[in-house]
Amino acid sequence: MPGALAGRPLAGFWKRFGGYLLDGLLYGLLLMPFVIAFVILLAVGLDECTTNTRTDELVCNGNEDVAPILIGVLVLVVGLVVVAVVYLRALATTGQTWGRRIVGIRVVDATTGAPPGWGKAIGRQLFAIFISANVFYLGYLWMLWDKQNQTWHDKVAGTLVVDA
Repeated sequence: MPGALAGRPLAGFWKRFGGYLLDGLLYGLLLMPFVIAFVILLAVGLDECTTNTRTDELVCNGNEDVAPILIGVLVLVVGLVVVAVVYLRALATTGQTWGRRIVGIRVVDATTGAPPGWGKAIGRQLFAIFISANVFYLGYLWMLWDKQNQTWHDKVAGTLVVDA
């Protein structure tokens, strides 16, 4: 382990898993008002539509109001961007998202021991979403037999997760 991290124990699986679950819950709650607004606006836009009972198909016959639907989609996209920026800002600047802070762990640059910064945080998160999670979560489980408890996205980004 690099000198900057000497004496800082690596975070174990259960702490990391707890932080992951808490992040999902807490950042999901942050997204919820945007989702509720989207659903309400979608319902307003499709208010005049009916469902064909035989085919379960939505039939609007030109009665849908497109403006609330588009505004709802825009609200949802804004919500997703807000949550992503809040999450990535915490990860990049402190190494601790809300869930990680609660369980007492931190993501750090493997070389310097400092928070990962924006580039590594974004790259790490994108790799985690698109690669580590998509092969039976093998990229996340990799830490169970890795010497430095690194997941695939930790290895790619050059990060470690340590006790805070």
